[in-house]
Amino acid sequence: MTRATVASKLQPINLNIFIPFVFIFIGLLGAFHHSLWRDEMQGWLVAWRSDSWLDLWKNNAPSGHPVLWSALIYIFKNLTGTPLSMQLLQWILGSSAIICFWRWNPFPIWQKTLFTFGYFPFWEYYLISRHYVLAELLTFIFCSTYSLRRKSYLPSAICIGLLVNTHAFAWAIAFAIGVALISEWCFSPLQRISYKKQRVWTLDLIISISIVFLFSSFAAFSLMQAKDVSSIDFFNFDFRHLLRVFGRIFGGYLLIVPNYRSWVDLFICALIGGFMLFITLKFISRSRIAITFFLSGIISLFAFNYFIYLGIGSRHYGYYFLMFIAAIWLALHPSENSEASILKMTSINKNTFHNLFPYLLTFSLSVHFAAGIHRTITDFFLPYSAGKATANYIKEEGLQDLDVFATRDVEVSTVSGYLDKDFYYPELKGYGSYAKWNTRLPIKKDDVLSELNLFLTKRKDNHRLLILLSRNSMINQFDNSREIFIDEFKITPIKSFEKSWIDTERYYLYFADRVNRT
Repeated sequence: MTRATVASKLQPINLNIFIPFVFIFIGLLGAFHHSLWRDEMQGWLVAWRSDSWLDLWKNNAPSGHPVLWSALIYIFKNLTGTPLSMQLLQWILGSSAIICFWRWNPFPIWQKTLFTFGYFPFWEYYLISRHYVLAELLTFIFCSTYSLRRKSYLPSAICIGLLVNTHAFAWAIAFAIGVALISEWCFSPLQRISYKKQRVWTLDLIISISIVFLFSSFAAFSLMQAKDVSSIDFFNFDFRHLLRVFGRIFGGYLLIVPNYRSWVDLFICALIGGFMLFITLKFISRSRIAITFFLSGIISLFAFNYFIYLGIGSRHYGYYFLMFIAAIWLALHPSENSEASILKMTSINKNTFHNLFPYLLTFSLSVHFAAGIHRTITDFFLPYSAGKATANYIKEEGLQDLDVFATRDVEVSTVSGYLDKDFYYPELKGYGSYAKWNTRLPIKKDDVLSELNLFLTKRKDNHRLLILLSRNSMINQFDNSREIFIDEFKITPIKSFEKSWIDTERYYLYFADRVNRT
């Protein structure tokens, strides 16, 4: 055996270890470096400020999200006693998803690498500490344990049950798994015969169905605790809105959504998105469970986007991408195809659309790869939020014990979390840390000054206070170069914190000193 032959055999093994290691190492550095923004800090504060499981349920309920993510943070919160606990939890979950992907996904190494450092697994669902990582991990666990369905449905049932307790959008993936498994049971004699060979198959089936039912009921109950629950209107057809939903599918493939004000953008992206869907369906059509999974998932999420909630960012339309990857994974599964290779499957097929699929997949993964590398590198140089820098400055200057007037609550809560300190929020007419969606009353920018005046009037005995404003609440009379007077208080600018990727999380800090004006 030549040296070249030995090297060629060792190289895949080394890469299968080396690339996930690089991913995990960078993720750990990112966990220590990344500056949380308001949505991340909201999750931390809900768990951190809960003294019991009952408190956790009450505090989480207004968010409109199931409680699983908050429960995990609650379990891990004392790991460091700081938001870093949540970031390390996120790192563990995101790393586990990629380890699972590299161990059981049949993609070639170069495509695995493109995916691994792509926008969602490397940035949005990894360094951003939110519940979306759970949907990624559970989807990959289902794909990895797919072959176990011949003996037991328990692994799939647990994945479905946990998925519906992560996020409302994850119901589409859970629904897709359920429909695919039921379809296979109905139309595959091999599946029924293999499953019924197990001595306790009846008990296994009963327990599996019970898990899905109980977990789904609990998740539905969690979602209904939100202050505002959307109602479905089946009779109000909106063609522009329909095209906007198609734009989310386009975004799942290529991370771009059309300008909803432009009919041209909407039409072009809808046509391209539809064509990419068609190519995908032609490729995975060879696998009944893959195409059933993909179609049921896409249709259910599409309906949710149209009738209930469109979503507001890449984190939401990333679910289309997760289903895209999972469907290919299932289609290439050894039980579906003895030669699990995209290139082998297309090279022997004369259908033009089949042959287009590898290019579509590679192009999509390449776009995600470029975006993932860019956003992750940028995060090391430009903080995602100025909240950590603001809190650090307050600590360094010894100002953390001063009473703080802060607004808007949904944005300045990031600083509150890093300081572990309650602020006075005019939206709550009292003190708090995280945004309380069920009790807060939004304050218009023009009303901030009157709210501040009211706050200062009631604190005549305080000689010095802090005022913390986010960019969206910046009072017109305030600037960073002059003092102003409100009643008996002199307002003096201290410092502005404008180095932030998210422009709404740039902050402005002021002293309010009581003076005697004669």
